[in-house]
Amino acid sequence: MASMAAAAAKSPWLHAWRDPVADLKAFSPCMRLVDLNGDGDYKLIVADAERRLKVYRNTSLISENVLLDVPVSMCVTYTEASKPRVPCVSVASGPHVFIYRRLRPYYKFTVPPTPMAQAESDTWTKLNRGDMEIGQAVDALINARDSGAALTTRSVDLINTDSADERRALVDAWRSSPLTHQTVITCMETIKKNMDDDDALSQLVIGTESGSVLILDVGGVTIVSRFQLPSAPVYIAVTGLCDVEYRIVCACRNGSVYTIKNGELTGTAIELEAQPCGLVRVDKLIMVACMGSVVHAYHIKGKKSYSLYQPAPVAAIEVLTLQRVRSAKALLVSLHNGEVRLYSEKTVVATLHVDDPAVGMRFGAYGREEAALALVGKAGTLVIKMLQRTANLDASSAPPGPPSEQDIPLAIPKKTKLYVEQTQREREQATEMHRIFQRDLCKLRLNTARAYVKVLTDGQGPQSYTVGTSVRLTAQVQGLGPLFKLKLNLQNMGSKPIHELEMSLSGNPMLYRLRTRVLKLPLLLPSLTYRCECDVESIDESGASDAIRVYVCNTTSKLPIISAVVNMPLSEAPVPE
Repeated sequence: MASMAAAAAKSPWLHAWRDPVADLKAFSPCMRLVDLNGDGDYKLIVADAERRLKVYRNTSLISENVLLDVPVSMCVTYTEASKPRVPCVSVASGPHVFIYRRLRPYYKFTVPPTPMAQAESDTWTKLNRGDMEIGQAVDALINARDSGAALTTRSVDLINTDSADERRALVDAWRSSPLTHQTVITCMETIKKNMDDDDALSQLVIGTESGSVLILDVGGVTIVSRFQLPSAPVYIAVTGLCDVEYRIVCACRNGSVYTIKNGELTGTAIELEAQPCGLVRVDKLIMVACMGSVVHAYHIKGKKSYSLYQPAPVAAIEVLTLQRVRSAKALLVSLHNGEVRLYSEKTVVATLHVDDPAVGMRFGAYGREEAALALVGKAGTLVIKMLQRTANLDASSAPPGPPSEQDIPLAIPKKTKLYVEQTQREREQATEMHRIFQRDLCKLRLNTARAYVKVLTDGQGPQSYTVGTSVRLTAQVQGLGPLFKLKLNLQNMGSKPIHELEMSLSGNPMLYRLRTRVLKLPLLLPSLTYRCECDVESIDESGASDAIRVYVCNTTSKLPIISAVVNMPLSEAPVPE
């Protein structure tokens, strides 16, 4: 109890206010701390999932406006250079961005429709004219979808409808309405135009479901830049100035992180081990929270720096930025077990415990206080915390050295007579024991080198170094069974072409049926990769697995040039005919 009291006394957080009946339903993208009137009094704005725009000042709710749709994200932009600078509140809902000025509707921006596939457009044109039956149209749309075309929601609904009467009713209802592929907004952030001040002119950065990233002008009327990503972005982190130099980091739904630098999509893509659930930038690091209860830190060039493993799944992350005598940046991580951890680099500086796990966090100025943390809980609780002005966020402020558990003495057993005798023997024969160890170590290294050379010369390694040839062979298995596809890549690593080669496959005939057992290889030119495919069928009813051996042989040699052992996975049970 004394240690817990001491830890609480050292906490840098001060409790300011808690509203257990606020009934808020919002995540971090829908929370902002902003000076609405330009008078230095910062307020908390929350775009609630119940389509309410709520404004909090100090410890009270001062206004509540009705939204037209469920909000996805909310940002604050400054569109005028005159003072006092009054910000505009932009709320993204569906395909629209509703811009409010002084909390009154000011302008609405709509994301332009996505270009449709030509095959889909032709199909609906023929269907509306009566030149094509509904069944034929469904088959054409399925073929277009299988070929990689992104279909509209109208086509998807028609394909998923099984009844012929329902399909006819849908076609009749849509016959008079034009076919459009309207996308929706998934995330939104802001970027400063040409100055880095808090109230400098800023622009909206919008991510859409179609994988596009749009940068609007200062007024939010027209699109200045458009970028296409391989997948739909779900989180965006922006740094820099739009007119000078900037980076836009996007965490996408395919589990990858892409970077847009100065108007170009860089070739560096970070592949995550789990789906992202948060993204922020801390100096030159990209902090990505994943669903595997871990926060990864990557350099802006894509190299992984370190990982922060958490005891519970991550609910939200936020950047803590202080501009005092010395600027400081830290990372706030909210967990589903009710903890809010404050990290300075890899070190946990402080831990805050809340009754309702925070799913939304915003750090910034609130009221007249410059360092406040607003938390929205899973059950709708609103909590305001203040950071002490004397708080030290440096990593050195945490207790250095090993953890406190290492101070507990181990239960070391008493010295036995055998232990004393062995110690005395080591002291007397230390030189001889070291000489024997070095001799055995040299023998082990020699035997290992000989075995490795034998593996390479016999063609059993991943790369062959037989006389006059140097070949590399890699294999990959695709499929779940009972049909597999074995993909083989063969590359000539030498400087001379190789000819008269054959590839032979061998497997257990009780488990697998090989469609092709011998492949005649063409002339292998240096540095070129040749790809071969072979179909393998599992005929065992229980789906047992075994290895398939691949040999690359020369007609003039008895030994294979190179060989590979492919461990086949367990197969699904074959479907009875």
